[in-house]
Amino acid sequence: MFKNKQLIRIIIFAIFVIAIAILIRVYNITSIDELIFIINNNKQIAPIVYMVLFAILPTFFVPVTVLAICAGAVFGLVYASIYTFIAAFINTTITYFISKYLAYDYVKQIIQEKHQDLYDKLKNRTSGKDGFILMLTLRLLPFFPFTLLNYASGVVGYDYKIFIGATMLGIIPGMLCYVNIGANSINGWSKELFIAISIFLAFSISTSFIAKKYFSEKKDDTK
Repeated sequence: MFKNKQLIRIIIFAIFVIAIAILIRVYNITSIDELIFIINNNKQIAPIVYMVLFAILPTFFVPVTVLAICAGAVFGLVYASIYTFIAAFINTTITYFISKYLAYDYVKQIIQEKHQDLYDKLKNRTSGKDGFILMLTLRLLPFFPFTLLNYASGVVGYDYKIFIGATMLGIIPGMLCYVNIGANSINGWSKELFIAISIFLAFSISTSFIAKKYFSEKKDDTK
């Protein structure tokens, strides 16, 4: 029975991988300009096209920052933020459950070999208040790998409600920064774009300082 379940998981995961590979191959997605071109050529269903791309492409580590900036340029700040938030929820859920059920052994091996520190950090706080604060802190860091954290959280068995709640709250500030940059980039270099980039830099510095302080205090608590 166990072997049959494992086989079914492998088949489902293989189908998913093949579907993503075909999507990337067909559209040859390698830059913001190409993403904007794809969305603009599907104007009637542009929001759906974008959300599908965002929900699927980061599974293979396509940067979510590129997608969010692209959305800002196409849809504007308000609508891009809504579409990105919905798609991020879907993608986060997909990657979490892929690592927890469909490709657990494979993902766990990679995480432990290449990201042991992250694995240990998450493994020790997978639920409760500490788990929520840890996940929220990591999500607030704009340069912390989005997809890697999704996979790692599934592998360590992070409580899904804690994981998704902290994730969706934590990504809001960074998401707004990226979308805002995209929304103000369509007319080239301008005062508005300069302000948007400045806000992002201020956010990055402040959250990095907060995270450093948080992890420093946690390290002291374990001594």
